[in-house]
Amino acid sequence: MVAGSLIGGAFSDRTGRRKVFVFAASIGYGLAMFVIAVATDFNGFLVGMAIGGLGFGVYLAVDLALVADVLPDQDRAAKDLGVLNIAGALPSSIAPAIAPAILAVGGGNYGLLYAVAGVCAVLGAVAILPIRGVR
Repeated sequence: MVAGSLIGGAFSDRTGRRKVFVFAASIGYGLAMFVIAVATDFNGFLVGMAIGGLGFGVYLAVDLALVADVLPDQDRAAKDLGVLNIAGALPSSIAPAIAPAILAVGGGNYGLLYAVAGVCAVLGAVAILPIRGVR
């Protein structure tokens, strides 16, 4: 995760592009969840976690840079950052509530749970596309 943050952040700063990195990191994280979902042994799980850590590291660094670039109005920055905080905390609040339902539907299959997490990450990647360019 640390390497992903440092490398992704540096490349994003160098190129001046943010959305591409956030999109790619979200897709990478989603793919990591699918790798974990189909892993048949501990090594497969570790590969998925390594890919996920890299993607999440890039996402964290570049997403915050994107937010700083596109905040629309300095007079409303606290409100905008509050919305960002809700967007970051809400999934962590909802996931523990819906995970048991997904496990129940899947007969206790954690692979299904990770697959659903992967779909959510890919949908999050698609959600970044409508953001307008930076100022």
